[in-house]
Amino acid sequence: MSLKIAYLVQAHDNYEHLQKLIYALDEPYSEFYIHIDKKSAMPSFKAANIFFISERQNIHWGGFSQVRATLLLLQTAVKSNCDYYAFISGADYPVKSNSFLHNLLKNGGEYIHIEEGVNTYNPLSRYKYYYFTDRYNRRDKKSLKAIIFLKAEKLLRSLRFKKKIAFNIFVGAQWFVLSKACVDYILTQVETDKRYIQFFKSAFCPDESFFQTIIGNSPFYQQVRGYLTYTDWSVDPGPALINENHLSVLKQLNDKFFARKFNDQSADIIDKIDKELRADLS
Repeated sequence: MSLKIAYLVQAHDNYEHLQKLIYALDEPYSEFYIHIDKKSAMPSFKAANIFFISERQNIHWGGFSQVRATLLLLQTAVKSNCDYYAFISGADYPVKSNSFLHNLLKNGGEYIHIEEGVNTYNPLSRYKYYYFTDRYNRRDKKSLKAIIFLKAEKLLRSLRFKKKIAFNIFVGAQWFVLSKACVDYILTQVETDKRYIQFFKSAFCPDESFFQTIIGNSPFYQQVRGYLTYTDWSVDPGPALINENHLSVLKQLNDKFFARKFNDQSADIIDKIDKELRADLS
């Protein structure tokens, strides 16, 4: 019997591609839970196994709203008792046949990028100092609201206001594929140990540490087997759009199932992926 997989999708645009993503992953036991940024219009497509999250978050880049949206997806989807929960972007697309993912997950394990401790990309300053990123658009540094909050953050840092770190921090990319048992554990920890939300809600880019830290401080850390999404960060700003030049790279990957990112203009490369990568492994 095939595994029952819930795909948890975070999206805000490129709905034509989003439909292609769902169509590619759609199987008899698949379910799709979709969070659309509160700032965005809702898609018009519907299906019996597609569930849009009604309690939408106003997503701010670098803010805890990213984590809240993911928690809403997990809290909603976990009720369906699926075997695995795949948290992906609406700009993702599978680059291998669906049977590849099923065969991988039948071996068990948790598929998430985790590194213990901080690093040059995820420095300690992101977590020990106070950020108010959900209150303004951090990328619009010329707006009055951004100027005020950026100055407030700088002032608190200069006054040496720091948070006490009560657990070992783990970092990594935000996307994951986790077992039902691991998701249950995460949601229980969030509910019973308020330190996680209290600490990370004022961090910078907490979506790249919140779930990693919970898993990293749990028995599930020993079951982590890797990260299933290919992303090209060679451009600035990244990630790069997947194009025909990536095909040779994608063909050589034996440990990735998803790639990102794609958009509504990616039809040609998706057609090549379907014919040259996904069909070959069906």
